[in-house]
Amino acid sequence: ARQHAARSLIMAQKGHQGTSRRRARTTFDAGTRRTQIIPSAIAIATVLVGAIFPGADAGARYSFVARPCSAHVRVHSMMVASDPASGTRSAHVKHAKDILAAHEAAETKIGHGEGLNSHVGISAFAEGVHAALSDARRIDELVGQFAYWGSVRQTGHQPAIGHGNIKRALGQLLLGSAAGAAGPSDVTARFRTMRPLTSHEVEAASDLSNWPVEGAAAAAMASGSAAAAAHRARSSHDAQHPSAPSAWHLDLVLDRGAPGHGDARVLDLRLHFDPEGSVDILEVYENTPSLISRADSPELSPLGPQWETFDGRTTQRIWLCANCFTDPTNTLLRDTLELSTGRLVAVVDRTVWELYEDDIRGWCDREGVLLEPLVTPGNEDQKTMDNLLALLDELARVDPLRRSEPVLAIGGGVLTDMAGFACALWRRGIPWCRMPTTLLGMVDASVGVKVATNYHRKNGIGAFHSPLHTFIDPSFLHTVPIADIRSGVGEMMKAALIHDGTLFDLLEEEGERLIQERFTSAAKDAPAGGHLASDAAAEAIRRSVDAMLQCIGPDLWEESLVRPMDFGHSLSRTLEATEAFKLRHGEAVAIDCAFSTLVAAEKGLVTPEEAQRVLRCYAALGLPCSVRGVTADTYKRAVREITVHRDGLLRAPLPRGIGACAYADKITDEEVEAAFAKLEVFLAQEPHVLWDRKCSFNPETDIAS
Repeated sequence: ARQHAARSLIMAQKGHQGTSRRRARTTFDAGTRRTQIIPSAIAIATVLVGAIFPGADAGARYSFVARPCSAHVRVHSMMVASDPASGTRSAHVKHAKDILAAHEAAETKIGHGEGLNSHVGISAFAEGVHAALSDARRIDELVGQFAYWGSVRQTGHQPAIGHGNIKRALGQLLLGSAAGAAGPSDVTARFRTMRPLTSHEVEAASDLSNWPVEGAAAAAMASGSAAAAAHRARSSHDAQHPSAPSAWHLDLVLDRGAPGHGDARVLDLRLHFDPEGSVDILEVYENTPSLISRADSPELSPLGPQWETFDGRTTQRIWLCANCFTDPTNTLLRDTLELSTGRLVAVVDRTVWELYEDDIRGWCDREGVLLEPLVTPGNEDQKTMDNLLALLDELARVDPLRRSEPVLAIGGGVLTDMAGFACALWRRGIPWCRMPTTLLGMVDASVGVKVATNYHRKNGIGAFHSPLHTFIDPSFLHTVPIADIRSGVGEMMKAALIHDGTLFDLLEEEGERLIQERFTSAAKDAPAGGHLASDAAAEAIRRSVDAMLQCIGPDLWEESLVRPMDFGHSLSRTLEATEAFKLRHGEAVAIDCAFSTLVAAEKGLVTPEEAQRVLRCYAALGLPCSVRGVTADTYKRAVREITVHRDGLLRAPLPRGIGACAYADKITDEEVEAAFAKLEVFLAQEPHVLWDRKCSFNPETDIAS
C-alpha cells in the first residue's frame, strides 16, 4: 500500500502539478468576517487515485493491526432514522449508557454502522458513507456534514478545505473517482474499532506545523483554526449548543468485491466534531507516518476588508463602507482600486448614472482620475444577449489594460451580473470590481462569483468570474424604490429562516422601520449629501452577508448540490419563469420561502406556531406570501421541474425551526395540497400579502421620494 501511495505521489508531483488550480481551502474568521479559499499545490484526489485501488496488485492481501480500545466513556446512544414517506432524515437520542469499547465488541457491533450510534456525529458520518457508496450522488449529503471551516487532511498533501474540494477528496477516497454519477458503487464499507482520541492526538491535529501548507494557505489555515476555536468557545456558552467538542478514531475498511475476497483498504480516520455535531477535521492516515513540518505561517493583518473569498485563482475582498463617492475623507476606492494608469473604466446602470453622475464625476475630479463611463441598462428584461454584445463593443472601444485597469460595475444585481460576464469574456477574462446599489445586490449577489446573462432561459449562459473587490455602500439605498427594498428583504428573510435566527428576530422587530427608512438615515455625522446606515440596518446587512458567506463560501463553484441557500429557490424558478406572475426576484423568493415553511410544518420540521409566526412576520413587513394565479398544481409542477434540475434528487432545503436547515428528498402532492390549504386560510385573513402586477410593478410606488 505504501508503494502504491508513493508511486501516486510521484505521478502527481511530476505530471499533475498545476492541473488542479481550483483545489481550495476555506477558513472563516468570525471576528473579522474574513473568508479565504486557498488553492492546494497537489490535489488530494489525484494522489489517492492509484493508492486506494491498486490495479497491478489486485490480488494482493494486506494485514493490519487493530488497536484495542480501552477508554470508558459516557455517550448517548443515537439512532439515525430515514423516513421514506416524508423524505427527511433525523437523529434521535435513544438513551444514555456506559460503553467499555473493547476491540472484540467493536468488531462485532460496528459492522455496517450499528455500533456507531453511540455518537450522533459518527452515526451520521457512517450513514453518509454507506449512502454515498449506494448512490454516488449522495456524496453531497456527506460533504454537508462538514463545518464551514471543515477540512480533510492527509499527511504529505495539502488539506482539502471548502466543500467543493472536500467533495473531490471524499469522492476519490470512497469511490476511486470524481463523485456525482448516479448508481451504486462496487465498494462497500466496514467500520471497525472506535475510540475517543487522546488529548495528544487532538493537539496534534490542532498544531498547524504538522500540515504541509504554504504561503497564503498557511495564513488562512491559521485564521481558520482560530475561528474554529472562537466558535467552540461561543458555542460552549450557547444554551442551544451546550455540548463540548469531541474527537474519535475509526478504522474504515473499504472492500471492492465481497468482503474478505476482493481488494481491501484500511484507513485510519480521526474525526473531530464541533459543538454542533459538524465535522471540523477529518484526518486520514494509512499507517500514521511521521508528520511533515513546515515553516511558520505568516500572520494575517488585523486591518483589511470585512470579508474575503478566494475561488482558486482570484481573491475577492468585500468592503462595507458608506459614501464612497460623496465623502472627501473616504479614501477606500482610491486605496483599493490601484488605478496606476489614472483611468477608471466604469460600467454604470443607466438609472444610477442619472441619479449619481455628479457624485461619480466629482470623485474622479478630486482624485485626478479620467472617467470612462459605459452606461448600460440594468433591468431584468434588459439582461439580453443584445445588451451584452453592446457592452462588449464598448469594452473594445475603451480597451482597458488587461491587468492594470480593473472595470468597476456600479448598479443592481442584473447590471453586475452582465458586466461581470462581459469581463469574463473580454480577452479571456479581465479583472473587475463591483459596487451593488440595491439591497438585493448587497445581501445576495455580493458574495458569489457567478456572472451571466439571459439566453433562452434565465441566466442561460454565464461563467464563474470573481471580482477583485466588492464595495457595499448603503448610501445608495436612499434612492432605491420601496418595492425593491422589500424585494431585498425577501432574500434577507431567506437567510434568516434557514441559517440565522437572530437575523429573523431583528427583522421581525425592526424590519418595517428599516424598510421605510430604506436601511439608511441622514445622520448628523454623515457628509454633505451623504447617508449612513443605522446600527440595526448595518447589523442586518452584515448578518445577511455573513450567512451567505458561511453557506456558499466553501463552494463558490457550486460543485455540491446540497446548498442551504437554495432555500427559496426550489419553487421560485417556476414563478419567475411564468410571465403572468411578473415578479421581482426577491418577491418570488419570499413567496417560495413562505410556502416552503408551510411544507416544513407538514413534515414536522417546524411547529404550527413557528409557521404562523413566519407568516405574520411576512404580513407585517409587507412581503408577498403568494401571487394571484398560483394554485397547488403550480407548486406540484415546480417540485417536478426542480427535481430534474438537481440531477434527479430534490434536496430541497427547508427550515428546521427558525434559523436552521434540513433537506427533503421528497415533497408529496398531499403535502403540497395541505400546505396550500393553510396558505389560503392565511390569505383570506391578510389579503394584502396576495400579490399581483399592481403590487410588484406600480409606477406610483416605484418612485423614490
